[in-house]
Amino acid sequence: MIKTEKIKEFYGFEPKYTFSQFRQNLRRGFGIETVQDALLYKNIKSLTRKAYPSEETNYEKRWHDFYMPLKRRGFFILIPLSIMLYDKRFFLSFLQSQIEVCEGKEKDGFCLDLISQVIEFSRIIKKNPDLIPQALPYDIRTGHVLGKYVLGDLLPAEEKNEILKLYEEHVQKDKKSLGISLHDYLNVAAICYKTFGNCNKIKGLTAEKMYRKWADGRDCGMLKIESKKSKEEFNNWLKSGSHCGGHPFEIVFSWREHGIHLFPPNEKNPYFILSVTDYMYARPFLAMTKTMIRNRVPFRVHDLKSVLDYLSGESYFSVNGYGIHNIFYSSADRKLLRHIKWDEPKILKWKPIKRRGINIANQCKTN
Repeated sequence: MIKTEKIKEFYGFEPKYTFSQFRQNLRRGFGIETVQDALLYKNIKSLTRKAYPSEETNYEKRWHDFYMPLKRRGFFILIPLSIMLYDKRFFLSFLQSQIEVCEGKEKDGFCLDLISQVIEFSRIIKKNPDLIPQALPYDIRTGHVLGKYVLGDLLPAEEKNEILKLYEEHVQKDKKSLGISLHDYLNVAAICYKTFGNCNKIKGLTAEKMYRKWADGRDCGMLKIESKKSKEEFNNWLKSGSHCGGHPFEIVFSWREHGIHLFPPNEKNPYFILSVTDYMYARPFLAMTKTMIRNRVPFRVHDLKSVLDYLSGESYFSVNGYGIHNIFYSSADRKLLRHIKWDEPKILKWKPIKRRGINIANQCKTN
């Protein structure tokens, strides 16, 4: 990191705002704030003209990784700024904030100051691109790290290999199910529920009550099937389209994303399919897999190796980014720091400066 006073000493530049002021003045979240400010629009247009687009189509242009200068606790920092031009509107994206800028009569002095600072400091970055990695804070810079440095209680390699072997042997037997009833489906779901480990949770519960306790709750009429042991009625319900996607088959519900699904056999896939989306349920999912194998249930598992890689710490976590597994770096995680592989900062391709019809870059080469 670089002290703010050093930037001021060497480059004659000092950020106008602190990181705290930046956070306080910009709305964070998934919503997009709209600003109609002609002067702000003009300045953003001026900024984008200084660099070639990172991506361009017939409909839009995108510039990734302009950098916004700020100060934080005595240090100089840079925040990545992405800009998109679409339908004569600019969309700014930095950290968790998004702003749409159109021409209009509003005045947004704070955003105007920020863009002015980006323009001013871009002149320094063009000549000194090495400043970027030095000024990107670890809690903002993106990277990746192996799960074994993040997770505790890892799955031993021997157990991982044994489970893969058992599952491979199970698949080779190629057991199939040519039709099931609602009664059959709930009983297989109950096999999964009984792996939860705490007998008190399932004591005295029927298969249907277990399903009602842990499933998504949107059974879409499945539990209203009159003859629960009728394969024909269950099959008719499946074909009717009333099962509304995967909701009735999410046997373990997750508030964050989908939990664990148990899909029933059909003509195309004549076996149950077990899958997990929220890896918070990776261990219960693995226990279900082993129990289903022991009970010789005709089933297949989606992405078993991915789950095993995750539990054994062999999957990568994205740091301060987006992926299947994510973490956000904190200065308190000093031990983790040495294991993170940081992404190289991206640098825009700047356009050459033109004055009075003369290309300065070409003139320098000639001289």
